Order: sequence, then C-alpha cells, then structure tokens
Amino acid sequence: MSTQHLAPTASELLGPGGAYELVETDINGVRLPTFKNAPVHLREYYQAALEWADATFYVYEDERYTFADAWLQAERVAAALTDLGVKPGDVVGIAMRNYPEWVWAYMGITALGAIVVAMNAWWSGEEMMYGIHDSGLKTIFVDRERLEHLSPYLDEQDLDVIAVRTPHTSGRGVRTWEEFLATSDGSPKWPDIAADDHAMILYTSGSTAHPKGAVSSHRAIIHSLLGWEAGAALARAQAGRPQRPRESQPSMILTVPLFHVTGLNGQLLPSFGSGRKVVGMYKWDAEKALAIIEREGITHFSGVPTMAYELVNSPNYDNYDLSSLRSIGGGGAAMTPKHSQCIDERSQRKTRASAAYGMTETNGLAASNAGDNLRQRPTSCGRPMAPLVQMRIMARDGSEVPRGTTGEIQIKGPMLFSGYWNNPEATADALVDGWLRSGDIGHMDEEDFVYITDREKDMIIRGGENIGCPEVEAVIFNHAKVAECAVFGIPDERLGETVAAAVMVKPTELLTVGDIQSFVGEHLARFKVPEHVWIYQEHLPRTASGKIFKRGLRLEALERLKLDEAIAS
Repeated sequence: MSTQHLAPTASELLGPGGAYELVETDINGVRLPTFKNAPVHLREYYQAALEWADATFYVYEDERYTFADAWLQAERVAAALTDLGVKPGDVVGIAMRNYPEWVWAYMGITALGAIVVAMNAWWSGEEMMYGIHDSGLKTIFVDRERLEHLSPYLDEQDLDVIAVRTPHTSGRGVRTWEEFLATSDGSPKWPDIAADDHAMILYTSGSTAHPKGAVSSHRAIIHSLLGWEAGAALARAQAGRPQRPRESQPSMILTVPLFHVTGLNGQLLPSFGSGRKVVGMYKWDAEKALAIIEREGITHFSGVPTMAYELVNSPNYDNYDLSSLRSIGGGGAAMTPKHSQCIDERSQRKTRASAAYGMTETNGLAASNAGDNLRQRPTSCGRPMAPLVQMRIMARDGSEVPRGTTGEIQIKGPMLFSGYWNNPEATADALVDGWLRSGDIGHMDEEDFVYITDREKDMIIRGGENIGCPEVEAVIFNHAKVAECAVFGIPDERLGETVAAAVMVKPTELLTVGDIQSFVGEHLARFKVPEHVWIYQEHLPRTASGKIFKRGLRLEALERLKLDEAIAS
C-alpha cells in the first residue's frame, strides 16, 4: 500500500533523520533546541539555494535575476570589499531602497563574514551619522537620496561610500557601484565563519533617546528562517495535511523595507530556502501591488497589517485576477479584528489570512495566528512558533503568572539576538537567563494563545515601524521655546498608532504646532514627526511620583480628537 499521500508525523519531522531534526546546543551558556542539519552560516545558506540556480529570484521593475545571478553578484561584492580591506568582523552599512544592489550587498557582506548594518533608509542625515558613529562602520552602500543626506558630513569622515544607481558622484571617499565592482576580479577567498559569529546589526527604537543596535549571529538568523519553515511543516503534520506538491514557483511581493526585520527575515531571506521569487517595489502602493500579483502570479502576500488592509480595500480589487494568492498576512504590528475580517470577506476565504508577532530582537520569529484560529481568536497574536520558540508571562517579582493573568511576555529560543552593540547594560536588562524581556504586556490562555494588551516600553508602533518616545522628546526639548513635553501614541485605524505630543511653552514665548513639526522634521525621519501636537501654557499633569502623566494626557488627547470629529461632522 502506498503511503505517499500520508503526512509525516511531528516525530518524523523533528526526530533522528527528520527534515528538521532537533538537537540541544549550548548557546552562551543556555541549552536550546537547534536544527541538526542547519547551515552553519549565511554563505552556506545562500549557496544551498543554487539548487534553483536558473529560477527567477529577484524582480525589480523590468529587471529579472536568477538565484545564480544573485550568487554571482554576491561573490563580486565580497571580492571588491576584500580589496577595500574589509575583513571578517568588520562593520559595513547599507542605506538604500529595496534595489537589487541592496540584496547583493547584504549577501556579499555576510558571506564574507563581515557584519552588516541594515540602516533605516528613512533616517535623516543626522540620524545616519549617529548609526555610523555608534556602529563604527567605515564602509557604506547608499543610493542617491541617502548620499544627499550624508553629503554635508563627508568631508569630516573617513568613509568608503559606494553609491548605487547614482551616475555622477562627488565628495570624499565616494565611488559608484560600477567603480567599486571594477576593482576586483570577482573571485573572493572565503574565510571560515562560526555559527555564533556576528552577522547583522539592526537598529531598533524603544525606551532610550537613541536607537539601539540589535546584534544577531548567523545561527540566530538561520534559525529564524528555518523556524518558520519547520513551524509550517509541523502545523501540516499535526493537522494530517500532506506536503503540498510544488506545481509552480512560490512568489511574494517585497512590500516592506529591507532594513526592517519583517522585510528582511520575513520576506527576502526565507526565499533562499524555498526557491521563492521575490518582487521588489520602489515604495508601497496598493494599486501597483495588485497589478504585480496578477502579472507575476504572486502566491503569498505579507506586509504590515496596514498594507494587507489597503490591498483588499482597493476599489480595483475585483478588477484583477488574484487567483494565484494563497495567503494574505501581516507582521510588524498588531492586526486588528477588523483587518483580518475584511481580508476574509474580500477574498471570500479563498486566501488564508494570517498575523504574526515578532521583534527585531527575535529576528522576527515568535508567534503566529492564521486561518480558523485567527477567525476564532482575532485579538490573539497566536501561539509560540513550534518547535523553537518558548514564551512565558512573568510578574514584576520575577515569578511566572497563571494562565489568563497579565504580565510581561518573555521569549526564548535559538533565534534570539546576541545583545545590543556596545551596550552591555541594555543587554543585561533585556536578556535574563536566556529569556528576552519583550516589554510587551499580555497574557496566555489555556491553549497557549498569546494576547498583547499593553506595552511596558515607552514606544509607538506606527505602520510597523517602532518609534521611541524618548528619542522624539529629546529633540523637542532642544527647541529654545519648549519648557516641557511628552510624546505618546494615538490609535489610528490605518497605521495602528500615530505620534502625538503635548508641549508646554516657556512663559512669554509663542509656539505653534507647525513650529514643533518643522523642528522635529529637521532632526528626525518624517515618520517620527508628531501628527498631533497640543500646546500648553501651563505645566503638564504629573503623577504622585512627579513624572509626567502620559496616560492622562493620552486620554485627554483622545477626548479632544473625538470632540473635533463631532464638530466636523
């Protein structure tokens, strides 16, 4: 009797000889489950994708590249970096849109054993210089816009700047992409790389005045990628569903910037493991995304929840052939019940709605909720992703709370980051005995579904992008006419949250909302500029301990917005 139609069991997948065989590994003194046959480092991971050498890997407008093309470009980048003097362990930055060169640079840097800084391309020049100085990088890949941001600072910096898609360059240390590649014959000498060597720094905002550099190892990134694979295979096994035969190449739109863990670890890098085609966009546009889905036969759509919501709410949604789509999901921020319900209704349940929870510090892998589970528990971010992720809810006294009780969500697994770059105090506060203190507040039910209800960190998540309130406050405080300020988040149906500020003006001074917004915009990226500003002539309300009462200000702000809406209607 043939057994080809039967799904493998969980024990067959995870046990000896299984596709995702688990072993225990000591990582920084903590015993954790790891995949026995995982690639040791990212270079090995990229090379394994040459199984699909001739298949299309990356599409950008009218440009198309195969997996073989991608690896050839990565080799050329690695060889040219070597000629520049870049060695394993050196730090190299990338700051640009999702051009193909972003991908080749990332592959080349990490394949060489250097550490890539995936810099936020929305940063101002001032913020870019902070990242450059904090990371200590001496080489950076930029596009035309980012080169313009850096230009005022270049004469005072000792930087090698490689300008992508910028035909005419000027400034100290600047050369074009073509000039950079021409310095080498494209045959790198590959150094040894250990699994726990540093591979990447992603800057993340939170409870400090400046973003912190979250450092991840090759092992952590690879286990994040394989964790999603194994989790999906395990879910099929537990449901008794056989592996779906590969009738056509899977494909996905790269909707999120590659400096974001969702775009990088959630969309681009997993494609090496599955032979998936990735279609890059210059910037997010729901109408263009619909056209791409039809033209490229896109099978999976994922972005921040706002994007999925805008996609299915497009007035032209029904005018496109979207029959190739198998799933529409979101990560990087909470998916509201309204969003997931809308996806179900517009797709007539022909596509599977999904939501995910992860952080920069978890390399994107933490929990997932999809299909019937999401319909039944629309406010849950899902269960911890088996077989790697452990989650628990902890009280302030360090004890684990009973199911259903609120506390801090903590996460454990081999995909966790190694620590914050040059910041041992912040690292010690975030990582305790192998557990990551997420700063998110919530509870877990009897069936392991996790619900996030609040945030301990002083942070706003706007359209999937983290904004540290102290960072924005520090800029506002620098305005000569400001006496006090508080920054907080306001709920927003499209973006999840938007930035709001309450500002007390110094006595006898005059200050407008526009003054504050313009001032912040001079120093920080546009997405950090407060969309709502309230000017106060008196001191901002305080708690009994003397701290500014942000929760009260937020409630007051919401009442003002409701009143404004009522007057407008």
